[in-house]
Amino acid sequence: MRFSKLIYFILSFFVFTSCAESLDFNQLDDYVVKPVLTSSLTYFKVSPIQFFDENGVQQNSREDITDFIVFENSFFRKSVVKMVFNAEFKNEFDRDAMIQVDFLDANNIAIYSFAPITVKSGDVDPPPYEEEIVIATNPNILSATKVRFRAFLEDTGTQMNPLDTSEFEFKSSVTLFVESDF
Repeated sequence: MRFSKLIYFILSFFVFTSCAESLDFNQLDDYVVKPVLTSSLTYFKVSPIQFFDENGVQQNSREDITDFIVFENSFFRKSVVKMVFNAEFKNEFDRDAMIQVDFLDANNIAIYSFAPITVKSGDVDPPPYEEEIVIATNPNILSATKVRFRAFLEDTGTQMNPLDTSEFEFKSSVTLFVESDF
């Protein structure tokens, strides 16, 4: 019994007399949160039949416009410092293809255009495409509300076979780099 009292006394002594550094809660004022968020932007897979109109005439381009609502959120409008656009593709067609990606404002006016992405015919494993947008040097990107994707096929002078099963696949994402001190 006497031994257990001695142990309690020694432990109590060390607990009450040990050194403790005072905490500086003001360090939280200088803390900056830097999350990195990646989201899918678009994905499509097209076959030759999709380049033919209802009269059976081949069209060498297709266009799609999708909403881009990221900057409707005021937190992102104030906190995004950089965006990275990523794209992967494969082209099984017998002709070259080119993809043009544009960020549009509410009036469908292009406010930022990426360099055209050209994919050679039959290239099923091209290197991915990546382009960085620094918000400080391109602040107009914050008014983007839509993204336009245009696909162009090389005009070889011969019509594609609409029953061909080859495909062109495109997938893209955008990575946002955020800095916020709350």
